[in-house]
Amino acid sequence: MFSVLIADDDYEDRELLKLEITRALGPLEPDLRFHEAVSVRQALQLLTNRIFDLMTLDIEFDRMNEGIDALPEIFENHPTLNIIIISGKLNKSEVSEQLFRFTKDNVLKGKRWARHFDVLDKKDDKTEALRRAYAFAYRQRESADSIRELFLLAESYLEKNMINKCLEVYQKIQHIAPGESESSENIRIFEGDISVEHAREYYRSGEKVVASLLLGHYLENRLKSFTSVVIGCSLPSLSDCLKEMERTHRISNYRRGLFHQLLRLRNQAIHQPTRISEGDFDAAAKNLTLLDDALQ
Repeated sequence: MFSVLIADDDYEDRELLKLEITRALGPLEPDLRFHEAVSVRQALQLLTNRIFDLMTLDIEFDRMNEGIDALPEIFENHPTLNIIIISGKLNKSEVSEQLFRFTKDNVLKGKRWARHFDVLDKKDDKTEALRRAYAFAYRQRESADSIRELFLLAESYLEKNMINKCLEVYQKIQHIAPGESESSENIRIFEGDISVEHAREYYRSGEKVVASLLLGHYLENRLKSFTSVVIGCSLPSLSDCLKEMERTHRISNYRRGLFHQLLRLRNQAIHQPTRISEGDFDAAAKNLTLLDDALQ
């Protein structure tokens, strides 16, 4: 059985989604169960009373963004619910920008939710997203160890700053569900396998907020690493890193200028992610190379 909650106030859109879901998942799952919610309040009530494998959520309802305003509560209370957001007015980038208030913490703290999550236009072919959601839900149910419990365990280690233990749990998730995207990406982040080009890939795919946050995370790590090479240690604040290098006369005016430009870009990437452009990725790569060359 695969249980789907369709949250949309338009009857025709709900019926169309049923057809699309049946067409995409029918060959994989003979027992599809549909439940409908015509308001955000009804959807939240159904989520409280039942367990669903997948939720499709129209973010507009009667007023713009009514659905998206409910997402923080849904994310907190139902961390394993697979969600496909449907929008007829906003594109994926615009929706991502509006999700920033809780996407930011997820990326920067490494906190990930044990879910499949997509943003689609009403006109999009939803087959691939639906099948990914189904595959993830299947792994959630069939894994010998609960993926949800493993994600929660990883987060508990992260809160205690036990990074090695956290990595072990993410690697266990990969062993149970090879290719699972969230744990794979977190492993890359923790092992330092993030680059300007990796962040740029997200930008070009439309995930501009995530791309910007990853760029900021990467720049912060690189600048702290640079500080450690120059003065033998790093400080919690990048501005303090720069001040200490200046105080000890360990940084030239040229390198100070490069460091300051990268620090300013890091701050913008984290605090104003919607203002990042593709040219900023070029500038980051160029200035990091120049900063490293200055150490030679």
